[in-house]
Amino acid sequence: MKKNIDTDLLRTFVAIHDHGGFIKAGNGLGRSQSAISMQMKRLEEICETSLFVRVGRKMQFTPQGEKLLSHARKLILMHDQALDSLKQSDVEGIARLGVMGDYATNVLPSIISAFLDEHPNIEVEITTGFTTELIEKLGSDFDLVLATQQIGTTGGEVLKLETTHWAYATNRELPPLKEVPLALLPPGNMFREWALKTLDDAGMGWRIIFTSTSIAAVEAAAEAGIALTVVKQGSKREGLRLLDDLEELPPLPGTEIALHTAPGVISNATKLLKQHLKKQVSDL
Repeated sequence: MKKNIDTDLLRTFVAIHDHGGFIKAGNGLGRSQSAISMQMKRLEEICETSLFVRVGRKMQFTPQGEKLLSHARKLILMHDQALDSLKQSDVEGIARLGVMGDYATNVLPSIISAFLDEHPNIEVEITTGFTTELIEKLGSDFDLVLATQQIGTTGGEVLKLETTHWAYATNRELPPLKEVPLALLPPGNMFREWALKTLDDAGMGWRIIFTSTSIAAVEAAAEAGIALTVVKQGSKREGLRLLDDLEELPPLPGTEIALHTAPGVISNATKLLKQHLKKQVSDL
């Protein structure tokens, strides 16, 4: 029959290492040295091996003790994560998220799905829009805003840097660029402003032949070969190719993905969603 190790014994064992000895571990845990010694004697009995060896006036870990230390840290972490996940699953409430359209379409669905699997009692309300408009409503309409902004913009927690590119249909021959055909979002969109200003500064002609409030529609138009558009590399459609190798087109500014939080106290539901977004988006 397998023996079980009490996690309290493992915590004491790890504390001895981290504090640098039995006495200091006892002080940190609020226990006497004799109590610590008794716990370690019990742990050695369960493990059926010596975990410590006396060297001069100090107790040091044996090779078996060093091996157990690595496992002990992992077991304690898994134990605590299991309990935390049970506590978090009881959290109820609504978290209101504003997000730019391309992330809402191409990136966010799987991230939010995983969050709802872990926190079934939390409702997430998602609204898409332009970053500037979403941030203006932060606190009134939204608890969190996941935004695209130019590198160096003040405000929000930067989760990752993105590159911005001209893009066009993967399987279509590029149209003449004497007057660049464009598919863009309406005025007020940052990428639209960047595209037009960049072309103007380069002295290139342009014409907007497709406009929509939907980023999915704009990218679909570019994918169909109607016009060029502007995309972030991390959220572009598969049917688009980046035009980085074209010297005729001027480079676009870099972007950053930032998470903005409503001022004041936020709910536990919002805290959990914020924590989830920070990890998932940063790891993309």
